[in-house]
Amino acid sequence: MPEFLDMTAVGYSLLGAVVLAIIYGIFSLCKSRSTGACALLWALVFGASGLIWGRVSTPDELSGETVGQLTIWIVTIGLILTFFIAAEGFLEHRWAWKKLRDAPHDIGEHSLSWPGLDESCTALGLLLLIAVFAQLSMALKCGWASERVTALFLGTSSIVTGIALLRLVTRRWSIALGDVGLALLSIGFPTLFLIVLPSDDALLEARIPSRFNTILIGLTVMIWVWNWLYGVWQQQLEHGEAWTTTGRMRSRIPRIIVAIAIICLVVAGMMSGWPRLRQIGGHDASFMRIAFGVIGHLFLILTLIRLARRWRHAQLGVLAGVAAMSLCAFLVIRLSVFSEIET
Repeated sequence: MPEFLDMTAVGYSLLGAVVLAIIYGIFSLCKSRSTGACALLWALVFGASGLIWGRVSTPDELSGETVGQLTIWIVTIGLILTFFIAAEGFLEHRWAWKKLRDAPHDIGEHSLSWPGLDESCTALGLLLLIAVFAQLSMALKCGWASERVTALFLGTSSIVTGIALLRLVTRRWSIALGDVGLALLSIGFPTLFLIVLPSDDALLEARIPSRFNTILIGLTVMIWVWNWLYGVWQQQLEHGEAWTTTGRMRSRIPRIIVAIAIICLVVAGMMSGWPRLRQIGGHDASFMRIAFGVIGHLFLILTLIRLARRWRHAQLGVLAGVAAMSLCAFLVIRLSVFSEIET
């Protein structure tokens, strides 16, 4: 059997789904462009997934190799989605101009609605967002790349895919597409911040809390960025009503900020309780990590308090209180670690 056919049951199942998607797309293309394009998109996704995950042969390899496989999968699916959106926009533009030249009196009947494709892009974008969070919660070190290179690939892929989804929103307004695109941008830039962390030679007990703190600070920076854009995009409103896509996106920013704040609290809680995890044998007692952990918490707390007062947003005020509790837990756990070291 050729080497490229030596795959797991998962790989064969996904490649079987590719065949079914292509057959479905061929039969449906003549009736609906949206359905045919959707089938082709999923065929490409299933094919890439089958080739990538079909190489994971044994459960023993999952603990170490899945990280590398997941990174490759995220980048590959992100590139496929970005390319597909760009190709769809190019073909749609050419079709519209052809319609304008051949039958200018019917141009008003031209519809840019591709419901199946829009929903598929939304689903894939959300899947990529979950996968990026899953990747960040595990060890980033891969056999083929360092943690910094992995963070570079993940961050860049998330940003490019987020921009592609937002570009699709400019052609066809969709709340779900806009939210997922903003979320991918929000996690992409903090992921790039991980490049500044120490080298891979540091112990796991040192790298993981540093990563949590870097992500916490990066997400808080994104809260400030979206808050700034919320004020800048005020000019896209006319008498309080949005008249551009950017104006519509402005209404989604408060929800995105609340979502980022909740994620920040999850990250802060993980950073606070990290030394107490059963599988961690060391102590997170470095003065610099404690100092930066306090700085990260305070940065988040002050940001949430400022936004809560400015917008009179009770939810953000509650989240600021929870962040203060996380800071107290962070200090108590670190001080107890120092007491254990002294005894």
